[in-house]
Amino acid sequence: MTKFLRIVLTSFVLVSASLPALGQSQGGGIPAAEITGLDANLEKAEESASAARKKLAIRRVIREAEALIKKHPTAPNRYDAQGVLFRSQQALVSLDNSTKNRKAFLETSKKLAAAPNEYAALRLDADLLLTQAESARKGADSHARADALRPLVGRYRDTDVEPKVIRIAMIMALELGNTKLVNDLRKVVAERFPGNMDLINFQREKLAGQVFGAPFIGNFERSDGTMARFPMDFLGITTAIYCWSKEGDGLEDLKALAADWKKAKVEHNAAGRFQFVSMNMDDLPDAGEGILREHGLDWQALKMLKGQENPIYQTYVKRDTPTIAIVSPNGYVALYQSGGRSNRTYERRLQSMLASQWAQSHNTSFLQSIYSGEFLVMQPDGDFNPAAPPELKAIKQGPISGSIPADELRAIQSCFIEPPLRYSTPQNQVVANYEEANSLCLAAIAAYPKAPDLWIVRNRRITALMGLWKTCGDQKAFAAAVAEAKTAIESGYPKSTDVVAQLCLARQALRAPDAKPKEVIENFVKSVGGIESSGPALIAASLLALDTGGRLLHDQYRQTFLSKYATDPTMWTATTFLLDRYLRYWLYHPPYMAGWTYGRRQGHFLAIGTPEEAQRKFQTELKTLDGKTVKIPESSDGKWTVISFVPTGAGNGYLQRYASFVSARPFQDTNLIVAVLDDDVETAGKLLKEKAAELEKRRQQPDSFPTLLVPGGLQNPIVRKLGMITDEEKPKNNILMLRPDGSIAVALSGLVMGAQKGSVIQNVIEFHDEEMIDKALAKGDLDEAKRLAFAHAPVEQVRPEDAPRNWKPKKLTVPHLRSRAKVYLAMGELKAAQADIQEVYLKVNTAAGYISMRTEELEETEALKATILAALEKEE
Repeated sequence: MTKFLRIVLTSFVLVSASLPALGQSQGGGIPAAEITGLDANLEKAEESASAARKKLAIRRVIREAEALIKKHPTAPNRYDAQGVLFRSQQALVSLDNSTKNRKAFLETSKKLAAAPNEYAALRLDADLLLTQAESARKGADSHARADALRPLVGRYRDTDVEPKVIRIAMIMALELGNTKLVNDLRKVVAERFPGNMDLINFQREKLAGQVFGAPFIGNFERSDGTMARFPMDFLGITTAIYCWSKEGDGLEDLKALAADWKKAKVEHNAAGRFQFVSMNMDDLPDAGEGILREHGLDWQALKMLKGQENPIYQTYVKRDTPTIAIVSPNGYVALYQSGGRSNRTYERRLQSMLASQWAQSHNTSFLQSIYSGEFLVMQPDGDFNPAAPPELKAIKQGPISGSIPADELRAIQSCFIEPPLRYSTPQNQVVANYEEANSLCLAAIAAYPKAPDLWIVRNRRITALMGLWKTCGDQKAFAAAVAEAKTAIESGYPKSTDVVAQLCLARQALRAPDAKPKEVIENFVKSVGGIESSGPALIAASLLALDTGGRLLHDQYRQTFLSKYATDPTMWTATTFLLDRYLRYWLYHPPYMAGWTYGRRQGHFLAIGTPEEAQRKFQTELKTLDGKTVKIPESSDGKWTVISFVPTGAGNGYLQRYASFVSARPFQDTNLIVAVLDDDVETAGKLLKEKAAELEKRRQQPDSFPTLLVPGGLQNPIVRKLGMITDEEKPKNNILMLRPDGSIAVALSGLVMGAQKGSVIQNVIEFHDEEMIDKALAKGDLDEAKRLAFAHAPVEQVRPEDAPRNWKPKKLTVPHLRSRAKVYLAMGELKAAQADIQEVYLKVNTAAGYISMRTEELEETEALKATILAALEKEE
C-alpha cells in the first residue's frame, strides 16, 4: 500500500468517522435485535475511557459482526451488519493505522459498496472511500481524481442520497479546482433537483457571486385565508414579489412604489403580462392588505410567516427589505448575492422590468394559452365539428350523436381564439371571450341537462374558467372550474375524453398542504389511461409537472409525447410549445439579463444548428402569382428547402443574406423560397413590382429565389402546424427548413427569429453536413466520408477562370473543418488532423469566450483534439 493511499485512507477515516449509520433493518434474514445490539455495542465501545480499552472493545464488535455475517451470508439485510462492521473498522483504523487494519477496512468497503440501491445511504461512505483510494493507487492527478467522481454520482442516480452525493462531489471538485466538473454538476442539479432547497442553499454558499435559476416553490396564505401556490397560480405572467415591512422606511418605500406602479401599469400596458404580489414580513393578521388598499393597490396580499426568518425567504430572497424578487412566467427566480437595495428609482426599475423579454405580450399570451389548457379543446387543422370535437379526434374515435344544437356548440367554440391570432389579441378581449364562453356554457347546461354530448360543453366551461384563472389570476374562476370538473366526472364521459376535467382536479389536489406532486401526477396519468395515455393526457401531465416546478418529470412526459404524438394534428399547438426554441430557452432560465453576456447567450443558443427533437414530415401546396401549384417537398428535387414565411409580398430581405452561401454549396443542394401569408395575388404582385423597382434603383441584384403564396393565408393549417407567430404592428419572420427527404429539420417561429443572433440557416445545414460525414465514418465508409469532407472543405481552392474580380477563397467553417479533421484522423494523416482541429479549437474557444461560458461544442472539440494528440504521441 502506497504512502499516498495510506494518507487518503486515514484522511477519509478522520473526516467521516462521526457519520451516523444510515441503513435500516429489514424483515427476514438477520434478526433486527442482533443488528441493534451490534450498534449499541459499538456505541458503548467508543465511549471507553482509554484508547487501549476502546481498541479492545471495537475489536470485539468487529468479531461479533463478522460472525453474524458469516452465519447469514445471503440474508437480505446482511448489509446492515456490514454497515456496523464498516464503522467499527473505520474507528479502529483511526486508533491503529496498521496495514492489516487498512486492508480489512478496504475489503469490507468493497462488500458494502456492492449493496443494492435500497442501501444507498449505507454504502455511500464505502463507495466514496474506494473511489478515492483507487485514484490514489493509480497516482491520479487532481483532474483525474475529480473525473473519478462522475461514475460515483451516476451510481446514486434515483436514490434517496443522490442530492448528498452531488454535494460531496461538488465540494471535492471545488477543492480540486475542476471547474468543468462543477459546471456539469450544476447542470445535474438544474435538471434533476431544481427546487431542492438544500441544494439551492448549498450553491448559494459555495458558488457565491454566480447567478443561477430555480423554480420558486411554496404555499402562502392569502389575506382571505385561501392558499396561493407557487409556481402553479402564477404561471403565464411575470410576477414581482414585493417583500416589505412597516419597520424603518418600509411604508415610505411602499408609497413611492405604489405611485410609480400605478403610472407604469397604464403607460406600459402591463395588464395581463406583469403583476405585483405583496409579502409582508410583519405577520400582520391581514398580511398588510389594508395598507395596500389605502395606497390604491389591488395586489394579492400573501403572508410570509416569521418574515425574513422563513426558510423560503432565506432560500430564494435572502436580502434586506424592502426588496423585489422577480418570478418569470415559467415560475423561475434568479438567485444571486446582492449588496443591497437598488439605487435606481422605481420609475426606471419598472421600465426595465416591463421591457424584459420574458414579460412581452406575445410570450405571456402564448404561455397563458398553453397553461390554461385551451389547446385541448381546439382543432388546429380545420374547422370545429360538433359531432367530432378535438377530444374525440385526439383518441381516433369517430363521430357521435348529440342533442345540443350544432350552432350553439359552434358559438361556444368561437369564443376560443385560434393561434396565432390568440397571441396578439389584447388581454381584455381574451378575458371577455372567456367570460362569454362561460355564460354560453351555463346556458347550454341549463337548457340541455340530459344531453349525451353535454360533456363537450362542460369541457369548454372548465377550460374558459381555467383561462380566466391563468389570464387574470381569478381564483373564484378556478374554484368554479373545480366544481364543474367534479360534476362532469360524476355525469360521465366517453372513454379518454375527460382529460380537461381530470387536469383541473389534479391541480386542485396539488393545492393540498401535504400533497406529494409526483404521486398526484402519476395518479392523474392512471386516471386518463396509464401507460397507453393519449397525447392530451401526456401533455397535461407535463403541464402539471411545470405547475410544481418538476423539471425532470416534465421532460420525461415531454419526451414521451414527442416520440408518439408530435405529428398528431389535434396536438399541433402542444407540439410547437414543446419544440419552440425561444420558449424552451426561457422555460428554465432565470429572469436575469444584467450584463452583456446574457443577451449574447440567448442569441447564440437560438441560432445553433441542432435539429428539432421530433420526427416530423411536412407537405403542403403553395401557389405562384400566375396560379400554378408548387408542391412541397415534391418540387425540391431531393434538396434542402428553406421557406421564409412573411406577412406581405414586400418581404423582409432575410433570405437574401443566404444567397451567396447557397450558391457556394458544392452540391448545389439548397432551395430558398419566400412564402407570403396572404393569397391576394393582386396585392402581392404590386408589392413585388415595387420591391423589384427599388432594388433596381439601388443597383442591387434581384432575388434569386421565388416568392410564392400560401393559399388561405393565415387560415392555412400549416400556420398552426408550424407554430408561426405573427404581428401586424411588428411583422415577424417564420422559417421552415426541410431536409432533402422532406422531414422537418427545424421550424423557427417569429419569437425565435426575433431573438436569434447568428446564421441559423447555415448552422442547421452545416450541422447536417457534419452528421452525414460522422455516419459515413461510423459505417466504415471512408471513401464517402472523404468525398463529403473534401467537397465542403477543399484542401486547395483554385480561382475559377470566370471568377469575378472580387473573388475570394471560401471561408471554411467550424463544422466542415472539424469533419475534415475527423477524416484525416481516420486516414492516419495525423499532422493534418492536428492542424485542422487546432484551428477549430481556436474558433470554438473564441465563440465560447464571447458568451462567457463553456459550451457543449467546446467540450466535444476538446475531446476530439485530445484524441488526435494522443494518436500523435502514440505514433511518435
